[in-house]
Amino acid sequence: MINLCTTKPGNSQIISCIKADFPQAFVIVTPNKGRDIGGKLALVDFFIKTGQQSEYIVFLHDKKSPHSITGERWRLKLFSIIDTQKVETIIKEFKNNPRIGIIGARDFIKNEYDKKHKKFETTNSGKITELIAKYDLKLTDYTFIAGTMFWIRRAIIQKFFSVHSALECREMLEEGNFTDQYEGTYTHSWERILCWLANDQHSIIKGI
Repeated sequence: MINLCTTKPGNSQIISCIKADFPQAFVIVTPNKGRDIGGKLALVDFFIKTGQQSEYIVFLHDKKSPHSITGERWRLKLFSIIDTQKVETIIKEFKNNPRIGIIGARDFIKNEYDKKHKKFETTNSGKITELIAKYDLKLTDYTFIAGTMFWIRRAIIQKFFSVHSALECREMLEEGNFTDQYEGTYTHSWERILCWLANDQHSIIKGI
């Protein structure tokens, strides 16, 4: 198992805490670009370039949501996927069903696609459509896990990002803290795209 973490510059105390709990962890210091999605893409780049071969990847982040009063409740539910009691079940699900590409918290499985009007019911609709075309994704299901915390097969991540540089994907993301309440962002659009890589590779999402 390899532990990869990112933090923004100036967080030496956080880095010390991480290294105290996980001495072998790799910590990448990177500017706040794309919020947690940007951090995940930076880690993916490191993961691929260093030839890591773990069968599964777990995407997590601190889930600090200053824009939402329900942030802490969301965080606890999202983090439930690494509860000791659930980890064994999750691994069994992957092994028993090769079609499962992603496993995440059931309560956060969403689908915003409006079949009648052929668009997404979100401010990000235009940017989502743009990214689907840009990466030529062939999608049959628009289910994703809101919050972007989930388990995913390494093969799915490796196949896509071996063709499309994770750092180049990160370049389009917005800087600083922001929401998509009034206007769509590439960052929030990538929250969907990252999950849809599984569907593009003929895999499904499983809630737990």
